[in-house]
Formats: sequence, structure tokens, C-alpha cells
Amino acid sequence: MNIRCVCGNETIISPGGNPGYILRDDKWFDKKSNQLRCPKCNNTELPLELIDASGPIKVQVVPGRTIAKKGFWS
Repeated sequence: MNIRCVCGNETIISPGGNPGYILRDDKWFDKKSNQLRCPKCNNTELPLELIDASGPIKVQVVPGRTIAKKGFWS
């Protein structure tokens, strides 16, 4: 499944067992702040929630959470 940030940067998450998905690109996880963020624009408002970061980064998709759309003037 593709996850796209408001800046257009994309990452892939794959089914990783029950519950959740495995984040395939570790650049999207900031180990210092323990947050998911876009490596291009540092946006943290993603439709993902961190489940576990002890091994492969495990996330879940949050239903109803959407990324705010950029205005056409941006």
C-alpha cells in the first residue's frame, strides 16, 4: 500500500501480521523523537500510527485521518 505525504513524497507499507503493517522505508521514522514523519518536508500529519519500533517499524493505518491538502497557491 502506498502512503503519500502532502508534498508528494511516497512510501510503501506491507502487511506485517496482525495488527498492522511494516514500514518499508526507515527514513520515514525519526528515532530521536520516536515519530513517523516525511523525510522530505518533515510533516508528521500522516494517516499512520506507530505500533512498535523495536524491530521492523510496525504501523497501523488510522481510518478517517487524512492529510490536509495543500492550497493551489502553495
